[in-house]
Amino acid sequence: MRDPDFHSDQSGCTATHQARPQPSHPFDESVDPREYLLILNRRRGAIIGVFVLVLAGVWLYLNQTVPLYTAQSQLTLDLRKARVTDIEEVLSGLSADVSVIGTELDILRSSTLLGRVVDQLQLSGTPEFNPALREPLKPAWYSPKLAWLKGPWQLDADREKTDTISAEEQVRILKLAIIRQLQAALQVEHRRQTHTIVLTFTSPNPKMAAKLANTLAELYLTDQMEAKYEATRRANSWLAERLDTMRGEVLAAEQAVKNVREQGNLIQGRGGTVLEQQIGDINAQLIQAQVKISQAEARLRVAREVIGQAGGIESLGEELDSTTIQNLRQEESNLRRMRSELGQRYGARHPEMIQIEAELFDLQGKMTEEANRFLRSLANEVEVARAAETSLQQSMRRLQNQAGDALETELELRELERQAESSRVLYQNFLTRFQETRDQGDLQRPDARIISAAEVPLAPSSPRGKRTMTLGALAGLMLGIMAAFLIEMIDRGFRTGSQVEQSTGLPVLGLVPLLDRGKGTPFEYVVNKQFSSLAEALRGIRTAVHLANIDRPPRTVMVTSSLPREGKSNLCVAMGRLAALAGTKTLVIDGDLRRPSLAKMFAGEKPEVMLEDLLKEGGDFNRALFQDPGSEMQLIFSHGKPPTVAEMLGSQRMQALLARLRDVYELIIIDTPPIMGVSDAWTLARHVDSVIFLVQWAETPRDTVQSALRQMELLNIRPSGIVLSMVNMRRQKQYGSGGYGYYYGKYKNYYHD
Repeated sequence: MRDPDFHSDQSGCTATHQARPQPSHPFDESVDPREYLLILNRRRGAIIGVFVLVLAGVWLYLNQTVPLYTAQSQLTLDLRKARVTDIEEVLSGLSADVSVIGTELDILRSSTLLGRVVDQLQLSGTPEFNPALREPLKPAWYSPKLAWLKGPWQLDADREKTDTISAEEQVRILKLAIIRQLQAALQVEHRRQTHTIVLTFTSPNPKMAAKLANTLAELYLTDQMEAKYEATRRANSWLAERLDTMRGEVLAAEQAVKNVREQGNLIQGRGGTVLEQQIGDINAQLIQAQVKISQAEARLRVAREVIGQAGGIESLGEELDSTTIQNLRQEESNLRRMRSELGQRYGARHPEMIQIEAELFDLQGKMTEEANRFLRSLANEVEVARAAETSLQQSMRRLQNQAGDALETELELRELERQAESSRVLYQNFLTRFQETRDQGDLQRPDARIISAAEVPLAPSSPRGKRTMTLGALAGLMLGIMAAFLIEMIDRGFRTGSQVEQSTGLPVLGLVPLLDRGKGTPFEYVVNKQFSSLAEALRGIRTAVHLANIDRPPRTVMVTSSLPREGKSNLCVAMGRLAALAGTKTLVIDGDLRRPSLAKMFAGEKPEVMLEDLLKEGGDFNRALFQDPGSEMQLIFSHGKPPTVAEMLGSQRMQALLARLRDVYELIIIDTPPIMGVSDAWTLARHVDSVIFLVQWAETPRDTVQSALRQMELLNIRPSGIVLSMVNMRRQKQYGSGGYGYYYGKYKNYYHD
């Protein structure tokens, strides 16, 4: 019997449930940028295919499209004013306002202006614009250009002739159709931050394109001139009528002024009436008198303040400009200097010192008397100034009384004079305007000018062969790259071990190479080529399972998968043979009781007793053993007719059989059905030491593998690892240096394939 603890540790089937990591997106930011280059390399076929397809479509378009030629003429709005006379034009010049420029663009596109182009160039008589003059189209199968590819310049006119439309109406309809055709071929645009307008015409005829652009530009300038001439003519007519009316109004106003002046006896002087001049003179004198009073009162006030201060008499001469006081102060200053000198020489009692003191005392008395006299003089000046002010005020009141009588008459006179002056100024302005407008009629010029005339284009503007092919090549390359990444995104198979580990969280035990056709089956090949890459890969898987617990290596190994035909049987037999050739006593059991396949892989007589018989009847298992002819490996087959498969594999007899076999064999490999389709392997997984989950390289969908692993998690079954089978080594190396296939080419000298 097996040790329960050993079973629990080694099988992994009763391990604690662990959440597997979520699958990473194939274009996650954590992916190495070199992975994108590998994607482009392995999907280069799709990239080249899309690239060639797009390039072929562009080439077909270029060869089936009628070439178009574009001619361009440039105008500039001339906002500078060039006038001989200093007046505004009757029709003012254009401004730089966006709405004004937009209006000019609408004029260039207008039916009226394009109709003049039709008339001047006689486009009704050209086959390009008149369908009736064109030759019948050749059949589409014979024409070098597809008949359904038509340029925008071509007219879709109704060719049916009716008798109900008159000739004049037909001409009008044809002209309107040509105008619509010109509007479709015309492109008018304004260049930003400039006053430049660009006219562009597109036509299959290069000469016609240039002629249309130049003609439209010239007719636009002519239209501006005609509009100004018409505005000037109407302005002159209106000004002449208005001048006759205004002349009579001026004469009537001047006569009314004359009558009022004579009736009011208002004598007009140089600056107005005599009475007004007198009032002005008196008013000026009154202002001067008031100024004199203010000045005299100020001097008197200052003098009194100065005298009232200590030592004020000494400074009175400077404050009020008194020459006498200034002289007395100078004399006082000299006496004080002499007193100072004598005092140092003789002392205070010397006769000369006494004499000087007496003179200083007498001098101060004179200064006091002079100051009092000066104050009386200032007071007299104030009185005189006030008397003069009073006299002037009386004269002003008298003149104002006289002016009151003439005020009413003068107000009426002034009103009449203003009316007369206004009439004269208005009449003069109109007369000047009329004369200048009449003289300026011959000086009108358009508000725009041609700065670049259209030239006949030498190369077509559409389609541009080189440019279109280049853009097509770039578009094809981009679409090819997008297709490559799209294919990579919808590819749901596993290509590398890192993808498996990131998606499932389980370790990858190894990658089994895909044998080329003609080399036989894997279990035969490993016997003939024991040092081949396939044999080394299987040994690596056996070693990985063995090292899962080196102290108690697993003896019973179950191999399962999520889908049928993923190489389980070949893996079991080939790995068993290699183990047997290495000296390990090995047994391989066909545990797929529904669709057994091991018996079909070997020729020769099969045992009569098979796995189902042992599980139903018991007995010696040696009766069911089949000896492998290529090695010392033994096998137990199934005949595929069980009554209850799941119960048999999970029964006590199956557990007991495995226990007996463990005592005999060092390695027991059990081939089981897919884990997703049936429940046969669910119960068997609880009685083995290790479970190997097989995934076919690039074929088994990732979602299917994840669903199978989730099902195993629910059953508390955890595989020891995953094996990628049928790996195309040449293609696998395209997935980077992390894949086994990348190193396969470097180590091929170690193998004997």
